[in-house]
Amino acid sequence: MSAAPDYIVGVDLGGTNIVSLLMTGKGEIVGRDTRPTLAKEGKDKALSQIVNSVKRILEESEAKLGISSKSIIGLGIGSPGPLSIKKGLIHFAPNLAGWTNVPLVDILRDKLALPIFLENDANAAALGEWWRGAGKDVDNLVLLTLGTGIGGGIIIQGEVLHGAWDTAAEIGHMIIHEGGLVCGCGKKGCLEAYASATGVIKRTLAAIREGKKSILADAVKNRWENITCQLVYKAAEKGDSLSRWIVEETARYLGIGIASIVNVLNPEMVILSGGMIAAGALIFKPVRKYARENALAAAIERVEIVPAALSGNSGAIGAAATVLKRTGLL
Repeated sequence: MSAAPDYIVGVDLGGTNIVSLLMTGKGEIVGRDTRPTLAKEGKDKALSQIVNSVKRILEESEAKLGISSKSIIGLGIGSPGPLSIKKGLIHFAPNLAGWTNVPLVDILRDKLALPIFLENDANAAALGEWWRGAGKDVDNLVLLTLGTGIGGGIIIQGEVLHGAWDTAAEIGHMIIHEGGLVCGCGKKGCLEAYASATGVIKRTLAAIREGKKSILADAVKNRWENITCQLVYKAAEKGDSLSRWIVEETARYLGIGIASIVNVLNPEMVILSGGMIAAGALIFKPVRKYARENALAAAIERVEIVPAALSGNSGAIGAAATVLKRTGLL
């Protein structure tokens, strides 16, 4: 491989895992490291995990491929927020213990001696899918990350929409039910409270406490702390009436949220990513139905609602693409 300075590092900082990729400027993955974030052990431990993950791929790539750190254009990192791209600061990350006003860019620059570029994690995932994934043939798309919470990323005319203070695309906190369920953000009625994996589990448990019967009782042996979103989907596939109702309602809330997004932004594509999309047609079919029922016909008519194509790599690939975007190479 050439030693030309055309390599980039992308890091996806999640509440559970860190994924680091070394890529060529053309999008080929040449190195990968994944490890637990260890967020519950505190800020310093998580920061150490990021640094060690990056050092690992750089050391391995130099040893195996002869890629010198001098040939790295920069490192992009996708982080939960809210955050400030200009200041390189994480204001608050609810799933990372102790992460309040963390100057992440300065810390990583000092530890790794590389140019560092910060991006919101869902924005990074959207950018990754636009560059190398499901959205590579369109320039206007919206991505929703469906996991513990719901994140969002918006690409307009090939550029990430950040907004005035880097808080654009907080789609999970769109109010879809005034005065409804309490969200992790403290507000009531957010999409995240209803349609995230956490929301699915909470609504399922609430229904069971109200006396609804379900085969989930056998699946978790009545230890309800063991229930997962995946178990709810599997029970729905087996015909469990409670689980099927939960899945249908989740799809309805998602569809309503997507309809509002489509009406406002007029994207060509809406991409769903995260662990929940493993349910496949069980979730996508009703989501598409409810989106079309609730959006303006002219806005939704040609919109594709599709699964992400990059699996667990979209955030890290988009973080790497952030380097190219910010340096004018993409």
